[in-house]
Amino acid sequence: MNTFCIPFFQELERDFELLKCTYCNSIEHSQKMIFFLEKKLKQINKWVKTFCFANEKDEIYFFKELKPSLVSKILYYKHILKIESTLPPSKKGKRKHYIKALNKATQLGKENREFYEYFRCRATYSDTNYFIRRPYKDIIRDHSMLLFFDSKISTSHDYQVASLISADMLINFLERKIDEIDNKNGTNNYGQPVNYSWSGTKIDLVELIYALKHAKLINNGNTDVKELATHIGKLFNIKLEDSIYRVYQDIKIRKTVRTKFLNSLVDSLNQKLMEEDS
Repeated sequence: MNTFCIPFFQELERDFELLKCTYCNSIEHSQKMIFFLEKKLKQINKWVKTFCFANEKDEIYFFKELKPSLVSKILYYKHILKIESTLPPSKKGKRKHYIKALNKATQLGKENREFYEYFRCRATYSDTNYFIRRPYKDIIRDHSMLLFFDSKISTSHDYQVASLISADMLINFLERKIDEIDNKNGTNNYGQPVNYSWSGTKIDLVELIYALKHAKLINNGNTDVKELATHIGKLFNIKLEDSIYRVYQDIKIRKTVRTKFLNSLVDSLNQKLMEEDS
């Protein structure tokens, strides 16, 4: 699987992050993203259609993690395109529009309550049933997507995983849009002025943000890194979102220790603990 699949998704993520910086208009941006991602989906479907995985572990990883990470982005941008292309002109109308979309987004992927709970709990005991390809006759057609089901490129539940991930991203987007409309006086959700300042360097904060994202500690990892940077930047009065991808590339090409800041945090905490123990 590694000779094609893993490099494919690594390249996909690199290109995706670069493309995200290219377009400002949300409608144009969504259209370009959908075109790019659907092209990638066709490529990976063509590959997996004739590929036999070496073991069940690899197949489960592909259909539980890799493919949904791509499909969820397509679903997300299609939702964004629909929402933004029907946005009313007035501030009041926009807020109502976003709230209506948010209410719908919270219900996405919840048709199958049993699987919804399975996914949220990060369970694995039924992975062989959910994420191993099976003949069409063995699939229970309980989802409209399965009317056009192709058992060579899909399992019974990889699309549902993608739907849940896209719902998380969409909720994030809509909550941010509503906050932007409501946030007139530069206050936080508690009505108090934001008065924190980041005392470290910008590259230190970017290192921390990517660590939080990839450790899946915020929204189970289903958070757009640029949106996360925007929120954290607002908290600490530092603008990050325009340069976060470039700064991340600087971290990746470090010749010595890549996680220099995170290591210094560990050292600082350990030092303090030792001082308090002595």
